[in-house]
Amino acid sequence: MAAQIRALEERDWGDVRRIYRLGIETRNATFETAVPDAEALDAKWIAGQRWVIEHEGAVAGWAAMTAVSARECYRGVGETSIYLDTALIGRGLGTLLIAHQVRAAQEAGFWTLQTSIFPENTASLALHRRAGFREVGCRERIAQLDGAWRDTILLELRA
Repeated sequence: MAAQIRALEERDWGDVRRIYRLGIETRNATFETAVPDAEALDAKWIAGQRWVIEHEGAVAGWAAMTAVSARECYRGVGETSIYLDTALIGRGLGTLLIAHQVRAAQEAGFWTLQTSIFPENTASLALHRRAGFREVGCRERIAQLDGAWRDTILLELRA
């Protein structure tokens, strides 16, 4: 597998948004129903904690982190996201990308990483568990998607 992980660059926004759209279309990756524009994602995601993975010369996925809170006491807690081109799931790219994301976050001083995943997204749950995340609990009926209440599983990884 020819894969390379690198920092997200300006030229990657089109691919990042395309892959995000694929995740949205599954209805099992996010509560978002439309892809945010690059400016909104750039403002939301923590600088230095945005990665893309290239496979055979093309962007195949991305990982990013947002702050959980603006309060100083939570400066080392981040919420992670990881998305792969749905046509490339199952090739080990997610394993490489999440390992890189975790290592980079811990090197930058983050002590807790957390994520929320739909229970139906069994591939993402398994990926996170293999990376060391543990289940904290189920947030029942946390929000609606397409008019239906959905649960999420809250997972965390502690440094």
